Amino acid sequence: MRASFSPEQAALLGPYVTNVERPIFALHNLPEEVVAVLFAYYSRSRDSLRQNLLRLIQDRDLDLSERLTWAGADRDELALARQKAKEFHEKWVVGYGHASVAEHAVAHLALEDVSIVASKLVEDTRLASFTEKSTRYVQFDREKFYREPRLMASAQAGRYQEACRFLLDAYTRLTEPVVAAIKKELPRGEAQTERGYEAACRAQTCDILRYILPAATLTNIGMTINGRLLEHLIRKLLSHPLAEAGTIGAALKQEARQVIPTLLKYAERNAYLAETSVTIRDAAERIFAGLTPEAAPSVSLVRWPEDAEEQLVAAILYGAARHPWRQVQSRVATLLPEEKAGVIDEYLKRRGAHDQPLRALEHLSYTFDILLDFGAFRDIQRHRLVTQLPQESTAVHGYSTPPEIARYGLAADYEACMIRAREAYEALRADFPDEAQYVLPLAYKKRVLFTWNLREMFHFVELRSARQGHVSYRQIAQQVFRELERVQPLLARYMRVDLADYGLARG
Repeated sequence: MRASFSPEQAALLGPYVTNVERPIFALHNLPEEVVAVLFAYYSRSRDSLRQNLLRLIQDRDLDLSERLTWAGADRDELALARQKAKEFHEKWVVGYGHASVAEHAVAHLALEDVSIVASKLVEDTRLASFTEKSTRYVQFDREKFYREPRLMASAQAGRYQEACRFLLDAYTRLTEPVVAAIKKELPRGEAQTERGYEAACRAQTCDILRYILPAATLTNIGMTINGRLLEHLIRKLLSHPLAEAGTIGAALKQEARQVIPTLLKYAERNAYLAETSVTIRDAAERIFAGLTPEAAPSVSLVRWPEDAEEQLVAAILYGAARHPWRQVQSRVATLLPEEKAGVIDEYLKRRGAHDQPLRALEHLSYTFDILLDFGAFRDIQRHRLVTQLPQESTAVHGYSTPPEIARYGLAADYEACMIRAREAYEALRADFPDEAQYVLPLAYKKRVLFTWNLREMFHFVELRSARQGHVSYRQIAQQVFRELERVQPLLARYMRVDLADYGLARG
């Protein structure tokens, strides 16, 4: 349950948060370093941001008295400065349409008790920074799931709540048996502390059982975003068919206007966004009516540049030449294969362990059709430089099952969860096609179209195939590599991919 604060605690928190009782609020009067620490807590802490901030204040880890004394010393001057800033933004942002000015105004926002479904809508924002409650390091609470208002007001309310509770009860009930099974299978190492061993076993348990969590599960997000992008995000949320999206959009606007009021003036529902998605979905249902989805590989490279090596060499040389692009291309076309390979080698061979490839690789694009479980999508969506086009969540494509489920004798429990969720989903979707997705566990699969430039694909494969990653997205990163290797082995040679099978990562 959300924490309530005493009058004394509220007085301590008041100067730094825009409210102490609502789940969405903004931060102010805090140094940027403190904000970063508070948002980082979301990844590892069961407590809310305000609880963590209160603890820092009460423990005197923060010395904010000098800052507050300065802030309140000359209120008239401060009010005048704010009024001048407001007038400036009214003239240049609103009056003249220089929206780029809004990019210099940043809001730090905390979103607590939002569903995993909604978290993906919020995080579908390319140039913002997010930290979300981790499914690996934090155990989720059995009663914390989103009570979708349209479903709760319908005859399906009981079915909806029962399905979510069934999944979260199983998640909670199976935690200790899985921890015990992991400890039996993987004894503590000689160099490992008891505390570290316990944390590693529980992290692996969370990795296994996250598949059971319903998409209605409540999570916390820390977001840092500039005013221009926040206005667009609020517009998208207010225009979305899900009631939760609209509620979050309205709350973000209410809270952020207390720190950057003028820059959100046009953050309203947008007819283009709202109506286009509905008409396109209707068109898709009409065009594909009666057509069953055919079987396809889980990772398919569906579009790539046939002359990638030649185009890459031209892009590499272009930056060092003085010639127009067509002339560079023509000259590169006359080079011998070994000469082209030599240019690529010189461009990539000096890369250190933490160096990203240079930008010429961004001129090559690759499109993948990927079938992945929602849990993996939750992680991969964080690569926001990728162009992503997800299909709606559904039960059509089945679900993923980690091998540990059978090995630990949990197959019957796990299957019961998946069946219960699918039955609830099918019952709900007839009347609530948008809202039914809340009952689907993270194990259920969905299709997403990803378009990477080659540089970002290097980053994705190298980061997500690493041993410490979750098995679900490690396998996807490995298959992405193999698809590139299949069509362009010379370029794949420079990717640092880990193709080993470690199962779930050891902490």
